[in-house]
Amino acid sequence: MKTLCALLIASLLSACGCAKKQILETKPATVDQPHEVQPEVKNEEPIIKAATPEDPGPIATIVGPMALLQKQEKSAQVQQPETVRLEPLPIDHPVFVEAGKPKHLLHNVFSVNNHTQFAFLVPPHQGNTRLRGTFRSFTKRDDPDSTDRTANVDLLLLNEQEFNQFLHGQPQTVTYELDSVHNESVDWRVPTTFGEPEKYHLIFSNAGTGKKFIEADFTVSFE
Repeated sequence: MKTLCALLIASLLSACGCAKKQILETKPATVDQPHEVQPEVKNEEPIIKAATPEDPGPIATIVGPMALLQKQEKSAQVQQPETVRLEPLPIDHPVFVEAGKPKHLLHNVFSVNNHTQFAFLVPPHQGNTRLRGTFRSFTKRDDPDSTDRTANVDLLLLNEQEFNQFLHGQPQTVTYELDSVHNESVDWRVPTTFGEPEKYHLIFSNAGTGKKFIEADFTVSFE
C-alpha cells in the first residue's frame, strides 16, 4: 500500500513538472532591448592648408579695370534696343534744278479798293528764286502823276499759310512787307523750296481811304 501511494505521488510530481516546463517554453521573451545611441554629428570647418610648391591651391582670377569696362560694354551692346532709322528729310538731299527763263508776273495797271493779290508757284528744289519789280500808285487813273502820300499802299509777299491768316485778319508772320509806299522797287529772294512746290501771294493792300490805282511790273526768276 505504501508503495502504491509513493508511485502516485511521483507520477503527479512528474506531470506538474512537465506542464510547468511547457509553459515556460511557450512564453515569449519580453526582455527590452536597449536603444542605440546615435553619435552626434559635428560640422567640421574646412582646414586651411598653406600653399606649397607641390600644392599651390586654387588659382585666383584678378579682374582689372579694363576687363571690367569691356564686360560692361558688351553687356550694353546686347541690351541696347535697335536704333530707329529716321527717314531722310528733303533738306538732307538738295537737288539741283537748272534755272528756267524769268516769268512775268505782272505788267499792267489795276485798281485797289481793299487789297489785290497775284499768286505764283515756286517749283520744288529751288534755292535762289527772286522776285523783282517796280510799282507806283496814284489816286486818279487818267493822271499817273497824281502820286503822293494819299496814294500810299502796303506791299506784302506771303506764303500760303500767311495768306490764309491775312484773309482772316492780321497774319502772325510775313515773308516780306513794305508799309505805306507809293513809288518803290523791290528785289526779294524767295525762301528755298524742297520736296514740294510753294505758293506765294504778292498783295497790294490799300493803306488809306478811297480807291487807288497801281502801275506795276514784276518778274519771277529762278537763278
